[in-house]
Parts: sequence; structure tokens; C-alpha cells
Amino acid sequence: MFKITPKYKVSVSENSYYFIELEDDVEFEVKDLKQLVELEKELSGKILPVLVVCPPNATTNNELLDYISKNKNNPFSKADAFVIFSLAQKILANVYIKLKNSERPVKFFTKKEDALKWLTQFID
Repeated sequence: MFKITPKYKVSVSENSYYFIELEDDVEFEVKDLKQLVELEKELSGKILPVLVVCPPNATTNNELLDYISKNKNNPFSKADAFVIFSLAQKILANVYIKLKNSERPVKFFTKKEDALKWLTQFID
């Protein structure tokens, strides 16, 4: 089962992790994360690892980076693995890692397979 919005698609993979595929050329904002949390609640309502695939032109802003780092704002996420491609995304990833102090494990990858391998340690 999955849910689709204009900016992303979210599903639960065999009830072991949330899989989020962003659309290309979108900006993921705080309002989108709030909507995503509601969709995760509908799909499973469980605290699971999250895999996010970000196409090269997908981006975000500093407000979301602050917001997403707090567990209370993303309550169904146990750990976040992001698959990124562009230089701009890599710069944002470095800002997030160095300045935002995420309350849960977060890692950035350039290959989906590597991200999934890392996430397996958080699957019950």
C-alpha cells in the first residue's frame, strides 16, 4: 500500500521501513513533513527506519532541516537514510550533519543499496 502526493510517494516496505520517493524539481518543506507524518500514521503508525530517495533537482530549506532533526516532529522515524545525487544536496547534507544535531541516526548515501544496507541495523 502507498500514498501519493504532488511532491512524493510514501509506502511501507514489508512493514519494516518507510520508503519515500520525492518527485524531481520539488522543495520539501515543513508542511510536507507534517503531511508525511500523517500518511505514515495511516499506513502503519509504527516507528520504523526511513529511506528517502531525493532526485537530483529535489531540495529543501533550512527551516525543514531544523524541524526534521527533532524526534517530536518526525515521530514515526527510527533512523533516516537519504539517497542524494546533486552537489546542492551534498552541501545541504553536510550542513545538516554538522549543524543540526539530529536526535536520531541519519546518514546520506549516493546508492540506494548502501542506504538499505545501513538501515537494516534499525529493523526489528
